[in-house]
Amino acid sequence: MSPTRSLVESALLSGLAVVLFLAAQFLPVVGVGFSLLAPAPLVILGLRHDLKKAVLGLAISTLLAAVFLGPLSALFFLLGFGVLGVGLGFLAKRCGTSVEVLLYGILLSLGSKLLLMVIAGKVTGINPFQLDSAEMTAMIDRIFSFYETSGMSKEYLETVREQFTQSIAVLPLIFPTILTVAAALDCYLSYAVSAWVLRRIGGPYLPPLPPFSRWRFPKSVFGALLAAVVLTLLGSRGTEWNLALRAGTNLRMLVNFLFLLQGLSLLWYYLGGAGARRGGRVLRGVVIIVAVLVPLFSTLLVLAGIGDMWLDFRSRYRRNES
Repeated sequence: MSPTRSLVESALLSGLAVVLFLAAQFLPVVGVGFSLLAPAPLVILGLRHDLKKAVLGLAISTLLAAVFLGPLSALFFLLGFGVLGVGLGFLAKRCGTSVEVLLYGILLSLGSKLLLMVIAGKVTGINPFQLDSAEMTAMIDRIFSFYETSGMSKEYLETVREQFTQSIAVLPLIFPTILTVAAALDCYLSYAVSAWVLRRIGGPYLPPLPPFSRWRFPKSVFGALLAAVVLTLLGSRGTEWNLALRAGTNLRMLVNFLFLLQGLSLLWYYLGGAGARRGGRVLRGVVIIVAVLVPLFSTLLVLAGIGDMWLDFRSRYRRNES
């Protein structure tokens, strides 16, 4: 590809990413779909061109976002979409498998989101890791004062208020887990959507993702679970949320999330056996959503994920393919 054509293509891809980002900001419902498509041009940019041209294209698109939406939105575009998009394309050229690309991509996504949180905290004065208890109490008072005027039972409202207050108080403590899961989900969706776009338009492809029914995590996850238990026991000796207790709680939540994913993969595998064509993917998706939202079922899925890590049920009990 000639230098001139390379620059023109980089500029077009950068402009397309900004257009999709603008559509995601201004279109109410379909904007969610555009937000998923926004990283795709940047992934193609990082995949088809060298790092220098990709970074230059990202700088141009960030400048365009600042012109149309202002500096804060441009910062959100850069750290929320741009770095991850270009990074996935760059990693895809140097890593052999999609698992490697996703692993490094999640770290890149997490780093960019942490930087975004730090800068946003400096600008707004709100630290998501340590929310102001007085402001949170005032916000809860305003919410429940509205429901009190609507005639709801005071006893019921007091019970709900106590549960709500406890949940809000825990949010800053588990914020690292929330941010990590968000970074992983963002990276996976960006990769999957970009891979789909590239298959449709042709050209270089991203390494194919393994099917969800074949996802399995290594047994070393239990080492992280053991570390979480030890940290929680050490931290529970104090009277407050110390560093060990926070680290143990967040690590245990992340491990439970991996167990849940393993259980969902196992369920998806067996739902895809005989009769799957008649039921279709929609029915399988509905079953998965219900299983996640109902606490009893999600607990059973976590237990199934733990058992599958040790026993590999898919090898022992194969689904009916006839």
